[in-house]
Amino acid sequence: MLKVTPLSIAAERLRRSEIFGELSETDLAAIAEFCREETYRDGDTVLLEGEPAEIMVIVERGKLALEKKIQIGRHSTPRNATIAYVEPGEMAGFSTLTPPYTYATSAVCLEPARVIAVDGAPLRAYLRTHPEAGFKVMHMQAALISDRYRHATDTLTYFLSIVSHELRGPLAAVENYLQTILGGYAGELNEKQQRMVRRSILRVVELRGLIGDVVDLARMRPEQIQADFEWFDPGEAGTESLEDVRLAAAEKGVRIKVEPPPKFEPIVGARRRMRQVLTNLLNNAIKFAPPDSTVTFRARYEPDALYFEVDDEGPGIPPDDLPHIFEDFFRADNVGETPGTGLGLSIAKKIMDAHSGQIVVKTTTDEGGSGTRFTVIIPRNLQTPEMRRREWSMTSEE
Repeated sequence: MLKVTPLSIAAERLRRSEIFGELSETDLAAIAEFCREETYRDGDTVLLEGEPAEIMVIVERGKLALEKKIQIGRHSTPRNATIAYVEPGEMAGFSTLTPPYTYATSAVCLEPARVIAVDGAPLRAYLRTHPEAGFKVMHMQAALISDRYRHATDTLTYFLSIVSHELRGPLAAVENYLQTILGGYAGELNEKQQRMVRRSILRVVELRGLIGDVVDLARMRPEQIQADFEWFDPGEAGTESLEDVRLAAAEKGVRIKVEPPPKFEPIVGARRRMRQVLTNLLNNAIKFAPPDSTVTFRARYEPDALYFEVDDEGPGIPPDDLPHIFEDFFRADNVGETPGTGLGLSIAKKIMDAHSGQIVVKTTTDEGGSGTRFTVIIPRNLQTPEMRRREWSMTSEE
């Protein structure tokens, strides 16, 4: 790295940056005192993820790539992924102003670059002792980060939706052809051929589920889920979930024992999303249950909530992993080669949070048995969008 350190940085050069533009001449002149100019070669690392955030940089010439280490699960190899670019007039290193003052991303030169480096410690000290300037800088930084985050999320969601659409069409066609063959419409199959076709269908269904999980992760927002709230029959949602996993259970030889309440009563929620939660829990139970074991699917009403429970007779979840199982991409230590992305439970948790409900896990080995119990708790006082609008209207009239 080549460095040039002039006696001072002109205040006007700071004014062209993203977060200092609203400051007074006096503030800019003061901040310029602890700035310096630096130049970098193509491929140089300007900021390093995980290191103390000592400077923030304003790009004047060249282009930086913001990179972040991505790790899918605890046992995979971390890889650097480019998540954004920083061009002239833009800034990097906002962690310099935010505890714990550690860089959240790396910044790498894509071409020779000239930057203004702002020393973090004196900048923080100045903003603390000049609250008006501090408020302006933090306000601009918050707006800027929010805009970048929204842009990145929208781009990711759009990209994933396009990829999802392009992949789901061919997968649906393959599944339909396989179902047709399995049904004997293309000729009679012997037992071995039927078993191979069933397994092929399961793999296609798993792949379709993986694609759906990745797309859902990008667009799983509470307001979107709540916009779909409606009255629905939870018994029908449960029956559909059982149908979703029927083939997987039969292929593995797992029995599903159903214990419904005497009568299902309508409830408010996002029907499709609730089916997704139940299907996910049943799929997990079947996936980790030993062959010829039983998965129990029960439901019961309490005064304030509807409870769904899924019990399996699998190995259970290691105690050290229990606090982490609802994290994105997390997979327990004992899953072995069982396929999955580690997204199903985190998505289920997001869905239940949007319902103001809960999803609770318990290893039933504590009760002298074996396996795991997941409990879904759905409040019975949720409102549809129309009910909320009506209530708001009545409150406004009063």
